[in-house]
Formats: sequence, structure tokens, C-alpha cells
Amino acid sequence: MQQIINFFIRNKNFLLFLLLFSIGISLSQKAHSGLYTRYITSSNQISGGIFSKISDFKNYFYLKKRNETLSTENVNLLKTNTNLSLFHQRDTMGQHLMQSLDSNGLIVIQAHVINNNYHKRKNTLTIDKGTADGVKTDMGVVSSNGVLGVITHVSQHYCIAQSVLNTSSRVIVKSKNSNHFGTLIWPGDKEDELLLTEIPKIAPINLGDSLVTDGKSTIFPRGWPVGQVIDIQNASAEDYLDIRVKPFTDMTDLYHVYLLQRPDAKEIKELENTLTHEL
Repeated sequence: MQQIINFFIRNKNFLLFLLLFSIGISLSQKAHSGLYTRYITSSNQISGGIFSKISDFKNYFYLKKRNETLSTENVNLLKTNTNLSLFHQRDTMGQHLMQSLDSNGLIVIQAHVINNNYHKRKNTLTIDKGTADGVKTDMGVVSSNGVLGVITHVSQHYCIAQSVLNTSSRVIVKSKNSNHFGTLIWPGDKEDELLLTEIPKIAPINLGDSLVTDGKSTIFPRGWPVGQVIDIQNASAEDYLDIRVKPFTDMTDLYHVYLLQRPDAKEIKELENTLTHEL
């Protein structure tokens, strides 16, 4: 034991050197490891930022193309959903469906709003499709969220629609909860409110109810979304209600739209005109 103690005493300087050298090596490795880690982290942040900017740059230039693709897909979905709806309605009524589903589907034309008026009392929408694209007067104009207006004037490449924000606008709508229907108008005051009139007080309608097109006109198919009930008041006419409606679509922010024509519109109009002339 004494020999071991003597060994440490004789070599204390050398052993102290080895201890300090080992500590130095350890600290040096940790320092380099930290620098390397910080270098990798910094590199990842820089490269990640660059790739993020490149992705944003690409997304910006491809956004329009993507929107057009989604709009086209929506057209196909609209046709499909309408075909299924028509098939279901006719089948449940016990009628035979003699034609193909496609022949019973809506005519749907994808279009864009290039001018939108909403500050006047007789507001209109200018749209970038015309007779060359199959557009006709009395076609409905909708978004995927709701009703927007009706085509009133058509040129070869453009058309004008009477907006629902027009004091002359009239759309027949109903609650999703019943078959009681009324006339949707615009009083001319607020861009985000419409007025449903001629609804009888006995109609089961409540705040928050969703309104859809009734399908009694030849312009819009039955069940197209319109808006939500936000206020119910007694009308000046006895036994009727005046109902404030918030449109599902922001009428001040329009671009992608769809022009609709019911396949049975012509036949219905001709029959009704015949009856009118006879009277």
C-alpha cells in the first residue's frame, strides 16, 4: 500500500497532466459537437426557409390553375348530384325514367364574374360567357353556396345577370323543413341581407333555418341553397311573415359562378304560354 502511495507522490505532476489533458479533450469534443449541432440547425432553418419561399412562389402561380380545376370538378359534381336527385324524385313518384340520367341533368356552364355591382338599387353581374358558349336569357346564376341572379341580356361572348341584390329580383324559396314557400326580394338597404315575403304564419320556420329554392319557377332547380333565417317579424299583411335572410354567398366577393338551365324549362314555358293565350 505504501508503494502505491509513493508511486502517486513521485508521479503526481505527470498524473495531474494526464487528468487535465483528459478534461481538455472532453471539453473540446463537447464544444465541437455543439458547434456542429448549431451548424446543422442553422442550415436546416435556412434551407427550410428557402424551400418554403419556393413553395409559396409555385403555389402563387399555380393557384389560378388549381381554382379552375376545382371549378370544373364542381361542375361535374353539380351535374351528378342533380341527375341523382331527379332520378330519386321521379322514381319515388312512381314514374318511369325512360331517358338516360344525363338527358335529365342540368345544363351547367362554368363562368366568371368580371364586373359586380352592389352599391346601387338595380345591381347586375357581368359574366364572361355568351351565346357562343350556349348561354341564354333566364338561366340561373349560382355559386356552389347559393343563388346569385338570373341572366337578362346576352351577347356573343358575354352576358348580364340581374343580381339578387336588385330591387326587381324575385326568387321563389322555401324552408328546408316544410313546403311553405314565399318570394325572396332585396329591400335595397344591406348587401348581406335579403327579405323573404308572403310566408304564412302557420309555416314552421325558425331562426337559423336554411332556405332553398322551391323549384316552382323554370329558372332554378328545387333545393338549391339560398341563405339562413336571421330575423322573423309580422308582416303588414295579416297572417304573413317578413323574414330577414343572410345569403350563404358573400355577394361582394364573386368570381367563380355557374350558369344553370333546367332541361324541362322550355317545355314548361311553352305549356304555360299556351294556357295563357287560351285564357
